[in-house]
Amino acid sequence: MPLPQFSDLGGDDRLTEFQRTFLDRLEDLLTTEKPSLVPLKSVSARIVGKRPGKAHVDVDIPNKGDADLELGLAVEPAAVVVSYGWYDHIHFGYGEPEPSVEDAFGFVRDMLLGNVEVEINHGWLWTRVTTYRLDRATGAREETHLTIRAAITAAGFRWPPRRREVRRISFT
Repeated sequence: MPLPQFSDLGGDDRLTEFQRTFLDRLEDLLTTEKPSLVPLKSVSARIVGKRPGKAHVDVDIPNKGDADLELGLAVEPAAVVVSYGWYDHIHFGYGEPEPSVEDAFGFVRDMLLGNVEVEINHGWLWTRVTTYRLDRATGAREETHLTIRAAITAAGFRWPPRRREVRRISFT
Protein backbone atom coordinates (compact mmCIF):
# COMPACT_ATOMS: atom_id res chain seq x y z
CA MET A 1 0.00 0.00 0.00
CA PRO A 2 1.72 3.21 -1.12
CA LEU A 3 1.90 6.15 1.25
CA PRO A 4 0.17 9.21 -0.23
CA GLN A 5 2.71 11.45 1.52
CA PHE A 6 5.39 10.12 -0.84
CA SER A 7 3.31 9.31 -3.92
CA ASP A 8 2.24 12.93 -4.26
CA LEU A 9 5.88 14.08 -4.40
CA GLY A 10 7.20 11.62 -6.98
CA GLY A 11 6.16 13.55 -10.06
CA ASP A 12 7.33 16.96 -8.88
CA ASP A 13 9.87 18.38 -11.36
CA ARG A 14 11.77 20.18 -8.59
CA LEU A 15 13.20 16.85 -7.34
CA THR A 16 16.33 15.16 -8.62
CA GLU A 17 16.44 11.50 -9.58
CA PHE A 18 18.42 10.82 -6.38
CA GLN A 19 15.63 12.33 -4.26
CA ARG A 20 12.92 10.35 -6.04
CA THR A 21 14.85 7.10 -5.66
CA PHE A 22 15.57 7.75 -1.97
CA LEU A 23 11.90 8.53 -1.25
CA ASP A 24 10.76 5.41 -3.14
CA ARG A 25 13.14 3.25 -1.11
CA LEU A 26 12.02 4.90 2.15
CA GLU A 27 8.36 4.34 1.27
CA ASP A 28 9.08 0.66 0.47
CA LEU A 29 10.93 0.27 3.77
CA LEU A 30 8.08 1.78 5.80
CA THR A 31 5.36 -0.22 4.06
CA THR A 32 7.16 -3.58 4.03
CA GLU A 33 8.81 -3.51 7.47
CA LYS A 34 5.92 -1.61 9.11
CA PRO A 35 7.87 -0.51 12.22
CA SER A 36 5.36 -0.92 15.05
CA LEU A 37 6.06 2.48 16.63
CA VAL A 38 5.64 4.44 13.39
CA PRO A 39 2.10 5.67 12.81
CA LEU A 40 2.23 5.60 9.00
CA LYS A 41 -0.58 8.14 8.64
CA SER A 42 1.43 10.63 10.70
CA VAL A 43 4.56 10.43 8.56
CA SER A 44 4.90 13.71 6.70
CA ALA A 45 6.89 14.72 3.64
CA ARG A 46 6.97 18.12 1.97
CA ILE A 47 9.09 19.89 -0.60
CA VAL A 48 10.92 23.02 0.52
CA GLY A 49 12.18 25.37 -2.18
CA LYS A 50 10.88 26.43 -5.57
CA ARG A 51 13.80 25.97 -7.94
CA PRO A 52 14.23 22.64 -9.75
CA GLY A 53 17.35 20.81 -8.62
CA LYS A 54 17.69 23.04 -5.55
CA ALA A 55 14.63 22.02 -3.51
CA HIS A 56 14.85 19.51 -0.68
CA VAL A 57 12.30 17.23 0.93
CA ASP A 58 11.63 17.37 4.67
CA VAL A 59 10.44 14.01 6.01
CA ASP A 60 9.25 13.60 9.61
CA ILE A 61 8.76 10.12 11.03
CA PRO A 62 7.20 10.21 14.51
CA ASN A 63 7.73 7.58 17.19
CA LYS A 64 4.55 6.83 19.14
CA GLY A 65 6.58 5.10 21.87
CA ASP A 66 8.70 8.19 22.56
CA ALA A 67 7.24 11.59 21.63
CA ASP A 68 10.69 13.21 21.96
CA LEU A 69 12.24 10.85 19.41
CA GLU A 70 11.28 11.92 15.92
CA LEU A 71 13.33 10.91 12.92
CA GLY A 72 13.80 13.90 10.65
CA LEU A 73 15.27 13.65 7.16
CA ALA A 74 16.27 16.46 4.85
CA VAL A 75 16.66 14.81 1.45
CA GLU A 76 18.70 17.29 -0.54
CA PRO A 77 19.49 17.08 -4.28
CA ALA A 78 22.64 15.01 -3.63
CA ALA A 79 22.85 14.59 0.16
CA VAL A 80 20.79 13.56 3.20
CA VAL A 81 20.72 14.93 6.75
CA VAL A 82 19.34 12.54 9.37
CA SER A 83 18.21 14.04 12.70
CA TYR A 84 17.13 11.88 15.62
CA GLY A 85 15.49 13.62 18.52
CA TRP A 86 17.66 16.01 20.49
CA TYR A 87 20.53 13.54 20.34
CA ASP A 88 22.24 14.45 17.12
CA HIS A 89 22.11 14.78 13.36
CA ILE A 90 24.41 13.30 10.74
CA HIS A 91 25.20 14.65 7.27
CA PHE A 92 25.56 12.07 4.50
CA GLY A 93 27.12 13.08 1.19
CA TYR A 94 28.83 16.32 2.24
CA GLY A 95 32.32 14.98 1.52
CA GLU A 96 35.07 13.97 3.92
CA PRO A 97 34.94 13.38 6.87
CA GLU A 98 31.17 12.86 6.65
CA PRO A 99 29.78 9.46 5.55
CA SER A 100 28.85 8.99 1.91
CA VAL A 101 25.30 9.52 0.71
CA GLU A 102 25.08 5.79 -0.07
CA ASP A 103 25.28 5.08 3.68
CA ALA A 104 22.23 7.26 4.50
CA PHE A 105 19.52 4.76 3.63
CA GLY A 106 21.21 1.94 5.57
CA PHE A 107 21.53 4.18 8.61
CA VAL A 108 17.84 5.15 8.44
CA ARG A 109 16.87 1.47 8.08
CA ASP A 110 19.06 0.51 11.05
CA MET A 111 17.52 3.28 13.13
CA LEU A 112 13.95 2.25 12.30
CA LEU A 113 14.70 -1.40 13.08
CA GLY A 114 16.47 -0.76 16.40
CA ASN A 115 20.09 -1.25 15.34
CA VAL A 116 21.36 2.11 16.62
CA GLU A 117 22.47 3.10 20.12
CA VAL A 118 23.43 6.46 21.54
CA GLU A 119 25.77 6.71 24.48
CA ILE A 120 25.28 9.92 26.41
CA ASN A 121 27.89 11.20 28.83
CA HIS A 122 26.44 14.06 30.85
CA GLY A 123 29.11 16.32 32.28
CA TRP A 124 29.08 19.49 34.31
CA LEU A 125 29.87 21.63 31.28
CA TRP A 126 29.59 19.37 28.24
CA THR A 127 27.34 16.56 27.04
CA ARG A 128 28.95 14.03 24.76
CA VAL A 129 26.74 11.92 22.47
CA THR A 130 28.28 8.99 20.60
CA THR A 131 26.16 7.17 18.02
CA TYR A 132 26.79 3.49 17.30
CA ARG A 133 25.42 1.14 14.65
CA LEU A 134 24.87 -2.37 15.97
CA ASP A 135 25.74 -5.56 14.13
CA ARG A 136 22.86 -7.92 14.95
CA ALA A 137 24.90 -11.02 14.12
CA THR A 138 27.91 -10.30 16.34
CA GLY A 139 26.56 -7.67 18.74
CA ALA A 140 29.52 -5.44 17.91
CA ARG A 141 29.10 -1.65 18.04
CA GLU A 142 30.58 0.51 15.29
CA GLU A 143 31.01 4.19 16.13
CA THR A 144 29.17 6.27 13.55
CA HIS A 145 29.23 9.79 14.95
CA LEU A 146 30.37 11.83 17.92
CA THR A 147 29.06 15.20 19.02
CA ILE A 148 29.91 17.35 22.03
CA ARG A 149 27.67 20.21 23.06
CA ALA A 150 27.31 22.54 26.00
CA ALA A 151 25.41 20.72 28.75
CA ILE A 152 22.96 23.54 29.19
CA THR A 153 21.83 23.29 25.54
CA ALA A 154 21.41 19.51 25.46
CA ALA A 155 17.76 18.53 25.73
CA GLY A 156 18.96 15.61 27.79
CA PHE A 157 20.38 17.99 30.38
CA ARG A 158 20.63 16.37 33.82
CA TRP A 159 21.47 18.01 37.10
CA PRO A 160 23.47 16.74 38.75
CA PRO A 161 24.89 15.05 35.68
CA ARG A 162 24.83 11.26 35.38
CA ARG A 163 28.04 9.67 34.30
CA ARG A 164 26.85 7.55 31.38
CA GLU A 165 23.58 6.54 29.79
CA VAL A 166 23.00 4.23 26.80
CA ARG A 167 19.77 4.33 24.82
CA ARG A 168 18.71 2.18 21.92
CA ILE A 169 16.94 4.08 19.17
CA SER A 170 14.14 1.99 17.76
CA PHE A 171 10.88 2.42 15.96
CA THR A 172 9.86 -1.23 16.41
